[in-house]
Amino acid sequence: MSQSPPDSWYETFFQGTNCELWEKVASPEWTEAEVAFLIDVLGLTPGQRLLDIPCGNGRHAISLAKKGYFLTAVDISEEFIRKLQASVQAQNLPVNIIHGNMVLLDLPSDFDAAFCLGNSFGYVNHTHTKHFVRKIANSLKAGGRLLIHSGMVAESILPNFSPHETYELPDLTMDIHNTYVADGSYVISQLTYSRNGRQSEQHAFKHYVYTIGEIQRMLHSHQLETIGLYRSTQKEPFRMGDPQLYLVAEKG
Repeated sequence: MSQSPPDSWYETFFQGTNCELWEKVASPEWTEAEVAFLIDVLGLTPGQRLLDIPCGNGRHAISLAKKGYFLTAVDISEEFIRKLQASVQAQNLPVNIIHGNMVLLDLPSDFDAAFCLGNSFGYVNHTHTKHFVRKIANSLKAGGRLLIHSGMVAESILPNFSPHETYELPDLTMDIHNTYVADGSYVISQLTYSRNGRQSEQHAFKHYVYTIGEIQRMLHSHQLETIGLYRSTQKEPFRMGDPQLYLVAEKG
């Protein structure tokens, strides 16, 4: 069995090459497709207050702010937050930026909608995930909606589990060795980065895996009822084995 990273792995992971990779794979076209999808399935209208958590470098928050929404963007990565602050200041955008741990922070309330994109649901252990769901639910108005995106739900990852994956970018290669720990229901991923054919860095992360039913029950316990399960931003229904899930829930 691979040595397990600590549950706090995400506190220091998102810096340097790990941030660079996210920025390179997230194209402007992908961002705009997700933003259009958010506006649709969350039932948004300009002027509403939205929570982006965690926000990464803020690509969704920036796009939505330009479209007339008021964003609160939360992330633990100092590097991502610094880049977002620079963009917001340069463009004078209505984005409230919070640097901190999404599990431990006291969040503002009365949001019209919230979204958790980029596989980040499952970064923390079960106890902290339940805290996170409670905080999100408490931050939403009645009728407010939440979107969770993940490629790591059990129905996606287990039918297609691969112990080794390789991703090639023009000047960067990422090799991933995955181990599924059945008695803990999490994946350990060991990453090796190479530049110009030469190994440069190694990192590791840990991702807890939930069934869709488990996620829905967590949400239900805080008056968040699932209203949509999609496989893509085209609103195609999710089916067993689909590589991505977009779950939409509404607060009663």
